[in-house]
Amino acid sequence: MAIWAFNKPGDEAVKYISNSAKNGVSRFGWSWFDSANLNGLKSKPWEKMDDDEHNVWKQARFLLDITEGDWIVHINVPSWGKCLAAKVDKQYSFDAKIETDDFDDYRHCIGIDRESVVIFDRNDANVMPLVSRKLKLRGRYWRIYCEDKFHESITNLKSNNVDLKGESHGTYFLKKDLSAPLATITSLIQQNHPEKKLECFLAEVFRNIPTVENVKVNGSGWGTDYGADLIVEYKSGLPIVGLETIEKVVVQVKSYTNEHWETKAVDQIEVAIQQYDADAGMLITTGNKTEHLEQAIDKLSSDINKPISLLAGTDVARFVLKFYGDELLSGM
Repeated sequence: MAIWAFNKPGDEAVKYISNSAKNGVSRFGWSWFDSANLNGLKSKPWEKMDDDEHNVWKQARFLLDITEGDWIVHINVPSWGKCLAAKVDKQYSFDAKIETDDFDDYRHCIGIDRESVVIFDRNDANVMPLVSRKLKLRGRYWRIYCEDKFHESITNLKSNNVDLKGESHGTYFLKKDLSAPLATITSLIQQNHPEKKLECFLAEVFRNIPTVENVKVNGSGWGTDYGADLIVEYKSGLPIVGLETIEKVVVQVKSYTNEHWETKAVDQIEVAIQQYDADAGMLITTGNKTEHLEQAIDKLSSDINKPISLLAGTDVARFVLKFYGDELLSGM
């Protein structure tokens, strides 16, 4: 599935090209005479073409490569800075007679789905930065090779998904694009730290947090750790002598792939808080959080009137990179 960008037509033809596209036909120039039909030229020997036909073939033969399912974007149509994009539903054809007396060009036709037509500003916040850059003028036509980002931009435009909330355009999409690498990092953390080793690794991460005073890797399983894989003591209060206090959080660590549904770990946190007289609880899971899991945590927090934190999926990668990133990257 290819994305094709067409340069702005002559000023006198912009309205005509725009209206034609809205009615299901994308048009391209280099077609001012009857024998410019590419379907005829493709079977005509080069030496039998005249100069005009040579020129048309060189400038427009790419149109024969456009297939159903591709997308066409008309640049600076219907006005400067705007783009008209649509999905192709019919391959190339030639218009036997142009419909306007103002010019005799734009007879190369590609059928497009009228329902797919989207008109947008190429600098719209919903258009991903790389796509926006590709929509600047480059020649009579060009290919846009970032297909996934183009289609995501079209989806964003149709639903007006993007709210920058004061962030720059680039920063917003950089954060969004980082979600996939973060998921990979969480997966790698899990793969390289099987079973109890994951608890030991996270203990090292906790020890790097400036306010943490002590971290204990606790017991060897349920019945010996009483629901606390880690016991973390940390400073709270004002950083003034006599006003700082030491608080305790019990941590359950779970090594999961895909979504985390089971809530047994939440019950274990409740037992651990009672057993160790902890001030708070935390569940760290390499699986992705689910509404079912979040509801169980919220209920426990409400029932015992103590904060319970959840780090799941990409949150684990963020946590590790924030407090242990320098150690992981040193020597690379």
